[in-house]
Amino acid sequence: MENSPVFQVKENEWTSEKYFDVLGMYIPVFLTPNPKLLSDFISNFQTRADDVFVVTYPKSVTNCMQEIIWQIYNNGENISEVISRRVPFLEFSTNPTLGEFVDITKLPSPRLIKSHLSYNIIPKGSSDDTKCKYMYIARNPKDFSLSYFHFMESLNSFGNGYSGPWEFFSKLFIDGNVGRNRSNNHVLGWWKHKDDPNFLFLKYEDLKKDLLSQVQWIASFLNKSLSEDVISRIAEQCSFSVMMKDLSKYSVNEGKVCLLRKAVVVDWKNYFTPELNERFEKEVLSKLEGTGLEFDFEL
Repeated sequence: MENSPVFQVKENEWTSEKYFDVLGMYIPVFLTPNPKLLSDFISNFQTRADDVFVVTYPKSVTNCMQEIIWQIYNNGENISEVISRRVPFLEFSTNPTLGEFVDITKLPSPRLIKSHLSYNIIPKGSSDDTKCKYMYIARNPKDFSLSYFHFMESLNSFGNGYSGPWEFFSKLFIDGNVGRNRSNNHVLGWWKHKDDPNFLFLKYEDLKKDLLSQVQWIASFLNKSLSEDVISRIAEQCSFSVMMKDLSKYSVNEGKVCLLRKAVVVDWKNYFTPELNERFEKEVLSKLEGTGLEFDFEL
């Protein structure tokens, strides 16, 4: 670590989380003790044709999607094993000291893998034998920036969380001084590939509006033929209200950090001042104009 620069923003008594630069992306230092090792792992990772990556910008309801695809591949089974072991996190792969560590390279096929990497650096197959599938779930940035803030507060149990006010974190978020850099660059990098045959782009707000049809769409994309009863059972079991009944499945660091919070649309109104809302509109949402990507901010 001492030979690798650590990035951190400071303002008065407040500081951001500490990050390494890994392949041009800010990665929290707790994810790996050796950023060069993680960089090499990502660059050399060999995908398989039946791999499925669940990709998000942090706090875009990743766990819901992990649970949906796991249950699709397991005929609607609902078990108590923690989700991070059933659908392991690619960026944990060089830190065996973490309780959630899984050696992805030794998993049998099909491998279901979570990642927060950008499109340009995520592992990709170079031939039909190694070309896998990717599912990206996006969320309106006002809500997930707030969710990100609360999650970073909870990470103090890792020794590298965030203890400043929302106002400072929102500034870090807009400026891209958070893990995985600017959210617009991340989501638009994946949005450009929404029509690729091995890629499915989803929005969390659509899941909130009609989870059943979204589960059917995902199963079809994964070429999994399931009965209507199984599809309905998965939609029920993966609803946020049901997932919240067993938080032990969606926690890390020996249960000290819960990965679920509210997953609601419009919670941002409880935190955004008119001034902050204006800045988000000008510096975040305006970058989406002309791309065809739009979000619901109220349901």
